[in-house]
Amino acid sequence: MKNSIIIILLLITTTLFSQKKENFIIPDSLKKMSFEDLEKRFDNSLFNKKILAIYAKTYYKKSKLQNDEILIANGMYMAAYVAVNDVISLQYADSIIALTKKGNDLKYPAKGYIFKSNIFFTKDQLDNALYNILEAKKYSNKAGNAEQKILIKQQIGLIKIELGKPKEALPLILENYDYFKLKHINSPEFIYSAWILSDIYNRLEKPNISLFYINIILRDIKKDNRYYKYFLMNKGVSYHLKKHYPKSNELLDQSILLLKNDKLNLAISYYYRGENVLQGEKNILKSKQYFEKVDSILITTDEFTTLLRNNYINLIQITKKLKEDKQQLYYLNRLIEIDKRLNNNNIVLSENINHNYDTPLLLSEKEKVIVKINQEKYIYIIIGFIVFAGLVFSLYCLVKTKREKQLYEKRFRELMEQPINEVIPDNIIAEENKTKLFVDLPIVIVKELLIKLAIFEEEHGYLELNLKLNDLSKRLNTNSSYLSKTINHYKGKNFTQYLNDLRITYIINKLKVDKKIRKYTIKAIAEEVGFSNSESFAKAFFNKTGLQPSYFIKKIEDNNEI
Repeated sequence: MKNSIIIILLLITTTLFSQKKENFIIPDSLKKMSFEDLEKRFDNSLFNKKILAIYAKTYYKKSKLQNDEILIANGMYMAAYVAVNDVISLQYADSIIALTKKGNDLKYPAKGYIFKSNIFFTKDQLDNALYNILEAKKYSNKAGNAEQKILIKQQIGLIKIELGKPKEALPLILENYDYFKLKHINSPEFIYSAWILSDIYNRLEKPNISLFYINIILRDIKKDNRYYKYFLMNKGVSYHLKKHYPKSNELLDQSILLLKNDKLNLAISYYYRGENVLQGEKNILKSKQYFEKVDSILITTDEFTTLLRNNYINLIQITKKLKEDKQQLYYLNRLIEIDKRLNNNNIVLSENINHNYDTPLLLSEKEKVIVKINQEKYIYIIIGFIVFAGLVFSLYCLVKTKREKQLYEKRFRELMEQPINEVIPDNIIAEENKTKLFVDLPIVIVKELLIKLAIFEEEHGYLELNLKLNDLSKRLNTNSSYLSKTINHYKGKNFTQYLNDLRITYIINKLKVDKKIRKYTIKAIAEEVGFSNSESFAKAFFNKTGLQPSYFIKKIEDNNEI
């Protein structure tokens, strides 16, 4: 019977893993690695998603070949951890529970329930998160897994915090803190539990106790510790609660710089930064900018915490004072949405939450703002704005066109005023006097190459179609490296630029005097001077002159008609 269950679950999870439509091949270096070593490497790579996925897929693929439900459960757990979305992760977790529910393992099925609770917690489905962690607690108690029971209590505490019950969470997190203090002091688990305690005491408006736990950790951890920025943030919140606003600003500004990738905690930092400005400086416009940043983050991430409800109350009050009716209506709607979300999760608002903005009052305020907005004649403002914007845009286009025309005419005049010359070969002796000879090459070879290049230029060898560096080096009886270095050093450009400049100079002179060639198409002119297509010719012409060849030809024709 057990084997049948394993086979069915393997079929289900294989389907899940194949949803990405990829055939994972175990790397040669991992084929003979034991499950224990793979699990250790997985645990040590939790912050490197790419490497994590390789270990997870390897373990999972190898586990499917074993008739061992715990190995298979471990493989499914790792697969769930790196799954592309929460739906697939939850399906893996359900498979883990179904596979191990009737067993007597120390970790399973509690580990599957813990995983489900974590997912629901991050999705703000707190009732589901609480249900699954309580199921995990039941199985963990049965198995007698002491450390797992501590982690379960921590998860229950986190859920209670988000449910607005920090007092109920406090003893659970204190027990967690004391356990890791005795067993794993300075471990990530100990540091994390201290951070949660500091958050709880801030929520209970006991900043001095919060600072006690914060300072214990900050004395021992370095700035590159992944929890450092979170303790900075909580310290800033503590000093806000103590009304030490400058100190709070300093700490929050530091945490903001470090929290760019943690959007929810970044939003919390911006919120308290705005509160400092509002309460300490009484500057509603400046504080509004911080509160608006919070809303922008929450809209983008769809995350939320009860700590940020007052952010919207502040914005409603500020926009009302500034008579910004549309913005006030927007923030009223946002707060109504948020309260609906809180009610769906049975979240209890703490005593220090502003109850002047409960849902009935919010709806009443919303109706008043809508009536006020409808009474105002925004249509005239909109029409005026459109007309004004149209005028500004038209003026911009006229000015831009005029400037471009003047610039092009100036460039054309400069080209036409230049004397019509053949390409003059470089004076080797003068070059020798003006600059150092190229030290990487023998002097004799350099002089010989410069003479050959001068002849090449005089004979218009550069007009040959599709001429390459190797082709020219063979004709000059040298190698491409010598030729390239000589051109780079003495001509001040690479081979392609050198060739293009010669060709463009030649065709400019030709177009000035040859009426017949001015009748050619751009493609024909391009081929005439060695370019393989009109696009590369036009680009080279523009790079050298700042004009399109068609414009240059037309201007010559126009001038000749006058």
